[in-house]
Amino acid sequence: MRVLRLHKPMDLRLTDEPIPTPGPGEALVRVTSVGVCASDVHWWRDGRIGSTKLDKPLVLGHEGAGVVEAVGKDVTSVVQGSRVAIEPAQPCFQCEFCRNGNYNVCPSVMFFGTPPTDGCFREYVVWPERLLIPIPDEISMDEAAMVEPLAVGVYAAELAGFRAGETVAIFGAGAIGLSVLQPARLAGVGKVLVIEPVAERRAMAKRLGADEVCDPSEAAAIAEKLTGGRGFDVVVECAGSVEAVRATASLARVLGRIVIVGIPRGDDYTFDASAARRKQLSVAFVRRSNNTTEESLELVRDGRINVASYATHTFGLEAVAEAMEMAETKSGGVIRAVVRVSEE
Repeated sequence: MRVLRLHKPMDLRLTDEPIPTPGPGEALVRVTSVGVCASDVHWWRDGRIGSTKLDKPLVLGHEGAGVVEAVGKDVTSVVQGSRVAIEPAQPCFQCEFCRNGNYNVCPSVMFFGTPPTDGCFREYVVWPERLLIPIPDEISMDEAAMVEPLAVGVYAAELAGFRAGETVAIFGAGAIGLSVLQPARLAGVGKVLVIEPVAERRAMAKRLGADEVCDPSEAAAIAEKLTGGRGFDVVVECAGSVEAVRATASLARVLGRIVIVGIPRGDDYTFDASAARRKQLSVAFVRRSNNTTEESLELVRDGRINVASYATHTFGLEAVAEAMEMAETKSGGVIRAVVRVSEE
């Protein structure tokens, strides 16, 4: 099978490797669509995320969907031919955090595209049955791949605790920012401002429910207009930008809430300390998703959330470097570059 491995920063190489065999409780999935996440770009560009570094050639890609080709012993929930969204995190299910339902912070979690676990930029993967979610025929494979970033946004929305009538500011209108915007609207919030430097992304945010969109340079003035100078009840940072993180405190109201989703290029978050302290702000940090993948799939199935619009550009496995470059520069109006590993 074709496998794409990252050997060092910006060094992706296609290799031919054996097709794996599923063991008990596992299934062999032929990968069809994989989204290119900002975390993939971090690995490709820097060979690291925070303190975790590339130590051997790694297969990236965790926003995956595919078709079951074979199943191991005792597998009952999927069969050959099942179309599935792939939950990329495999927790231990045994530690205190897993027992309490906080699977996303399991210290032993295995996550696609994060050392030492190979991801989905390969033709076949073997993964536990319980982490494969059957999808209905009306959902495309590209949409199924977008369920993973949606699940992150839905989880961020849960941590934000959106309430009816609240004002909300969201930094970033990539797939994660749009996946916070749409649940916020479903929660019945009042005014929503999306702050995004890319014009095409601002237009998509407007289409998906933002009341106002603006460039970061205009954020303070628009916030004054939308909130009457009070500040936003909730500010969500989805851009992975040092400047955006710093601006969250100035845009939040007294006793407001901040939710940080984006991953910075370095390993530091910097807040405006005076504003954060004087306003007594509450800050939550988002670690991937947690128990929101199936809910997200239902939201897509029921037509309550639109993820089809995220997949703006498609690439073959041999063109992943080009997809990474587009995702990094946000050129061409890209929201999510999707790698078509194989045909359905």
